[in-house]
Amino acid sequence: MKSFQVPILSTSLLGLCLLSGLDMRPAHADFVFGEPMNLGAPVNSSLGDMFPVLSLDGLELYFTSDRSGGHGSTDIWVAKRASVQDPWGPPANLGPNVNTSAWESAWSMSADGLTLYFDSGGPSGRCYHTTRATIDAPWEPRVDLGPAIGAGTGEGIISYDGLELYFISSSWAGGYGGWDTWVSTRASVSDPWGTPVNLGPTVNTPYADAPTWISPDGLTLLLTSDRPGGLGNFDVWMLTRPSKASAWGQPRNLGSSINTIYAEEIMSVSLDGQWCYIDDFGGPHPGGLGWEDIWQVPILPIVDFNADGKVDLDDLKLLIDNWGTDNTLYDIGPYAWGDGIVDAQDLMVLAEHMVTETALAQ
Repeated sequence: MKSFQVPILSTSLLGLCLLSGLDMRPAHADFVFGEPMNLGAPVNSSLGDMFPVLSLDGLELYFTSDRSGGHGSTDIWVAKRASVQDPWGPPANLGPNVNTSAWESAWSMSADGLTLYFDSGGPSGRCYHTTRATIDAPWEPRVDLGPAIGAGTGEGIISYDGLELYFISSSWAGGYGGWDTWVSTRASVSDPWGTPVNLGPTVNTPYADAPTWISPDGLTLLLTSDRPGGLGNFDVWMLTRPSKASAWGQPRNLGSSINTIYAEEIMSVSLDGQWCYIDDFGGPHPGGLGWEDIWQVPILPIVDFNADGKVDLDDLKLLIDNWGTDNTLYDIGPYAWGDGIVDAQDLMVLAEHMVTETALAQ
């Protein structure tokens, strides 16, 4: 996989308040991915380590593994670290409140870090959650997600507000074939989940289409899919919508900076939007330790808008000329995938890169 040359930085710079403009051109992607880094031992082992779920504070990494010391086929484990600069500590098994002699697979965590979602049990498996009173408390016995979700369900994600639950099923009537993505909603976090709705033919295909991550604002959804148009096996695809009340737009493949002839899925993105965590769930990538490994990949905004090899005033002019539009090429903030409008958030990101490039040139 290729790397982009300008490093991504935080978006805290508040200077350079400038003015306005217009235009719209669809882009293949308004960001790229840097070189993947294998998390190595002790997170990865010689066996299968997959489905990384990062806590919002970045200090806990939950994942699924068939390493020794578990309770069954695959178990859920957690690695912890003292700060985001520290290495991951040795993984601990979540124990019998969560894991059984069947398989368990972690797939999402609530924004407050107090509820973990997973699936378990074989071909007619079900989805569960486990809760804890505080971040330092043990996980309580697992609880079925309820009759609306039912059997034959698996891998999914919970929205940051806790009101949308996306998951897969290949056995329910009304699907389009393979794994389909369904969504269940609820009015509040204390309400039961409602009747699931298939996301329809824009999202689902006769192939496998599984949701893996949703952005904090609920407007960007990532899938892993083996649909035609990819680079091989399972690829990462992205969908967006202008509001939570809107339908999801057409999926787009995120290209060769993340997708390869192997299988990829992005299961977690750090809260600052600088890193994503993927697993090679279809088999080993070159450089891995085992059959399936967890990798960390930087997410890099494209800030050299005119592709002249420099981040300078010409790029600033292009951003200003597109001010107030939804042109994805210039929508680079507050995260690399943008927020649907070219505005001060994008200006701050570009300004930081201009300052960095100027400093490097001196």
